[in-house]
Amino acid sequence: MNKFVPTLLALSCALAFTACSKQEPPEETNKDVAAAQADAASDMGKAASEVAATASAGQQDVQEAAANASSTIADAQGDAMEGDADANYNLAITKAEGDRKVAKERCDGLPAGDQKACNASADSDYDAAKQMATEERDAAKADAATKEKK
Repeated sequence: MNKFVPTLLALSCALAFTACSKQEPPEETNKDVAAAQADAASDMGKAASEVAATASAGQQDVQEAAANASSTIADAQGDAMEGDADANYNLAITKAEGDRKVAKERCDGLPAGDQKACNASADSDYDAAKQMATEERDAAKADAATKEKK
């Protein structure tokens, strides 16, 4: 029995080697090549499709990120514009109040009959400056709100 197994193994190897070296007919070779080419073309088509889908998804992600960034930047710019509008308003009001105080002090140096008209003029100038500051602030805030909505 021990001699039978090695003999069988040697015979199997010999048959395997002779089967591998058998030449395939040209028709079958052409058929196999065509099938391999078709498989390769199909695989390339699938890979190209995956590349296109990945590129499309990546481009969409980039566009969304850019849109979000633009929105975030616009919001920050709008907030900054609103802050600037409030600061400029406060500055204008402070200047108008200072101008009114200076004008009233000057009015005190006038003859008594002229002081009433001078003080009224100082108050009128103050009211006009305050109104202008309010309009400029409101316009700047409206611009800021428009910028944030874009």
